Amino acid sequence: MDYAFSVLFLKGIFLNLMTLPTTGSIGFKFFLALSLTALGAVLLLAILFWRSFGAGFNDYVTQLELTRLDRVETTLLKRYQQQGGWGFVRTPQDLAPSPEAGNMRPPFGGSEPRDGPPASEGYGLPPRHNDHPGPDPLSLGQRLALFDAQGQRIMGRPEAEGQPRRALYDAQHQLLGYLALAPARHGRDTIEQQFISRQWRYLLISGLFAVCISALAAVLMARYFRRPITALAAAAQQLATGNLHTRVHLQRQDELGALAEDFNRMAQKLEGFEQARRQWVADTSHELRTPITILRAHTEAMRDGIMPLSQQGLGRISSAVNDLERLVTDLYQLARADIGLQDYAWENVPLADVLENLQQQFSAPLQQAGLSLTINANQPFVIRADAGRLQQLFSNLLSNSLRYTTAGGSIVITAAPEKDGVQIVIDDSAPNVPDSALPHLFERFYRVDASHSRSSGGSGLGLSIGQAIVAGHGGTIIPEHSPLGGLRIRLNLPLAKV
Repeated sequence: MDYAFSVLFLKGIFLNLMTLPTTGSIGFKFFLALSLTALGAVLLLAILFWRSFGAGFNDYVTQLELTRLDRVETTLLKRYQQQGGWGFVRTPQDLAPSPEAGNMRPPFGGSEPRDGPPASEGYGLPPRHNDHPGPDPLSLGQRLALFDAQGQRIMGRPEAEGQPRRALYDAQHQLLGYLALAPARHGRDTIEQQFISRQWRYLLISGLFAVCISALAAVLMARYFRRPITALAAAAQQLATGNLHTRVHLQRQDELGALAEDFNRMAQKLEGFEQARRQWVADTSHELRTPITILRAHTEAMRDGIMPLSQQGLGRISSAVNDLERLVTDLYQLARADIGLQDYAWENVPLADVLENLQQQFSAPLQQAGLSLTINANQPFVIRADAGRLQQLFSNLLSNSLRYTTAGGSIVITAAPEKDGVQIVIDDSAPNVPDSALPHLFERFYRVDASHSRSSGGSGLGLSIGQAIVAGHGGTIIPEHSPLGGLRIRLNLPLAKV
């Protein structure tokens, strides 16, 4: 029953720890958790002390008392041999040691009777004779019980049933019976009570000391953890107000230090996103301004009669509208890619068909630019892709090479098997791309030409759209320096599972 109570008590403590209040300071929660833990440990020790030490100590004292019955055992065995059995035991007084057997050994380290004359002789006092059992401070004689070899009580207190026993053997080591002591009617002696009370007092003091130590530890731990948490909370509030330069500097090597590093990385990314957003708005406004300016200039000139309404003028207006429409379409496509709303019509697309269409589409522009196109794709690669998006990807990449490669140069497209996919490499000849430009090639509106001229660099969205298409197909795209002297675009796309 005590074990079950201990289990239920510990279960209650753990449930309380698991359901700590969600409100309040972290110091209070630390104090509550540690205090409950310390209190639970102290109470568990108290239960175990009461269960094991109390009962064990009683058994120990009883065993100790039984070892003090040497002369009682001697007297009983002597009379057993004289009477030939336990028939002489008719009253409880028959269990007490006889006068000639002397006193029982004093319990708990008392002094044994010494040989020689009594201490009173020689002082004019009558000699003291051992004609009675002597003092019995523990009332052992009144608590004795005798059992036969089969465990049946012959004489003595019934309360001795189930108590520790002392076996009685004759000279031939034959079991004759048992001696047992009933529990004291009024508790143990004063020494034992003082000992147990002292242990309980020590346990109570230790428990109070443990609770105080847990309170102090809770305060120190709360201060230790509150400072970085407060710093993180203040930095988060600064970040929420738009101060993206906020950083947290914690010299810690634990989870809070890792959290601070994650917070700093998040703040850095948010700052980068904000800068990219502002640059995106500025670049978009700049790109839209050019076709709008052309449209306004031509329409106002025709309205004011400065420019005649002619097919040539309408053609310029139509070209500006087409540029504006293409730019808006590209922006819309990138915006949908950013939020993951691009639609793909998945099918198994032969790579050879895509490259063949690409060669036919760019045959005339390449010839006009004085460039040669070589395609090396000898294996029948089949890609799980959207055919239209894939065609747009290669058109953007080849248009970029066509726009920047010097006349008389070459463009080489090579396809080779890669682990679980196909690797497609597009190389073009000079001019080369500066090292500083390689990390920025896929940024929106970025052009290697510092003048940002639309005539030399297009809208600056083709490579960004191509990167979005590759990401939508689960592939990778990497810019490198080409051995032909220009730019290399390395594509990795997954193959269709046949």
